Amino acid sequence: MSAALRALGLGLLGVGVLSNLNTLWGWIIGPAGEPTPVRHDETPSVLSWLLLGVPAALAASFAVLGLVRLGRRRQGERRSAREAADAAQARRHAIESDHDEVTDAYGAYLCDVLAVLDRPTLDDVTVPQTAALLHALDAADDARRGVDLDTYRQAVSTLKTAWRTADEHARKTGTGHLSAPDRAAVTKARRLFEKALDGRGSEHERQAAHAKARALLGDVLTLPRQAVAAVEHQARPAISKGAAV
Repeated sequence: MSAALRALGLGLLGVGVLSNLNTLWGWIIGPAGEPTPVRHDETPSVLSWLLLGVPAALAASFAVLGLVRLGRRRQGERRSAREAADAAQARRHAIESDHDEVTDAYGAYLCDVLAVLDRPTLDDVTVPQTAALLHALDAADDARRGVDLDTYRQAVSTLKTAWRTADEHARKTGTGHLSAPDRAAVTKARRLFEKALDGRGSEHERQAAHAKARALLGDVLTLPRQAVAAVEHQARPAISKGAAV
């Protein structure tokens, strides 16, 4: 039992004793003939006031002290709970930041057709490093929806390692795994995509370059849909301001 509860208990005990003082006094002295009539008109003596007042004051003090200590303990428990919740939230934000850093980097790669042509194995699910990256992405997304921060932290740590490994492998490999004719096709397609993305050319030239690049790649490489959409968005004709919606 805590000190606060002990103090509260002592105070309540003291109040109980005072409220039954006459009864307790009768038990102590026992029967002694006829009881002496109580003279209500007598002025209480100083000793009587001391016998009643001092214990009452002590009892009240113990009760107040117990309540104060109990209140402080409850307040401390609430403060500790808030601090723990704030710490957990800050930890989650840090983990989410690391998670977002990887997903943003991979998303930027998927939307950049030139990056895809430079590092095609990073989008090839038959490559073990890329397969491990995609698995780590799914695991981190699942852990993010959960409540276990340790599981989430471990999943994001695994994801960061998988991203670094897959990206380094893709940069090192480049298009070296392709045959000579396929590498030549990728090189030419890259130049055409650069033209399609160059805002200095006309809309017709950009669309033609985009179409030739897609035809050149054929079955050599399958571009991510995000990259295709990004190029098409930039190469397609602009809608005139006066056109009806």
